[in-house]
Amino acid sequence: YLYCFSNNFNSPLVNKLLYREGEEYSFAYVSHSWINCNRNKRKLKMITNRLQFSDFFAKFCERLFDYLCLPYWKISLRRLGKGSRVKRGVKIVGNPKRVSVGDNFKIWNRCFFAVGQGRIEFGNNGHIGVDAYINATQGSITIGNNVAIAPKTQIYSYSDHYFKDEVIGSLHKVADVVLNDNILIGSGTIILPGVTIGEGAIVAAGAVVTKNVQPFTIVGGVPARVISIRR
Repeated sequence: YLYCFSNNFNSPLVNKLLYREGEEYSFAYVSHSWINCNRNKRKLKMITNRLQFSDFFAKFCERLFDYLCLPYWKISLRRLGKGSRVKRGVKIVGNPKRVSVGDNFKIWNRCFFAVGQGRIEFGNNGHIGVDAYINATQGSITIGNNVAIAPKTQIYSYSDHYFKDEVIGSLHKVADVVLNDNILIGSGTIILPGVTIGEGAIVAAGAVVTKNVQPFTIVGGVPARVISIRR
């Protein structure tokens, strides 16, 4: 308790405490508290330094792995732009030459792309999060510039479909999907075939987008509806 006032021994409260406890014992108590505090600070600094080193080492290993895999993706993909990265665990089913990635675009871990006879194009300066799924078995999926796609998003240009008086599982819907520039797609969003999302739109997490989204609108829900207009 006295240590709290150790920088101000002229205060009346400290003087009163020193008088009551005795100067010799009080100063010893203050000195002991100061030593313990310094020890705790040194321990905390040591732990912080170790964490900083481990953070640096983990980041270094991650970057090293990215650079080691870079030639493989450069050869495999139709295009991998300058500054773009494809992280560990990304899987492409079909011909990787049907996938094009612009500049400064990040494809994070465990993304799964099915291309078949379709085509997937990523623009510049964006990213697609962990565990995202894109199915372009037929049709094309085009993603513009400055697009942020959160983890676990699903985008389909090809999917099973239901038509009246038809056998379920025998028919499919194929239609191109277009995500224009400056779009934010929330986590867990599902975008179905034939959808075009206008520039500057935001799709809330967990939405199921079945129809076109107008530019600079915010949509959400199942199915997705307009929540607000961006201003």
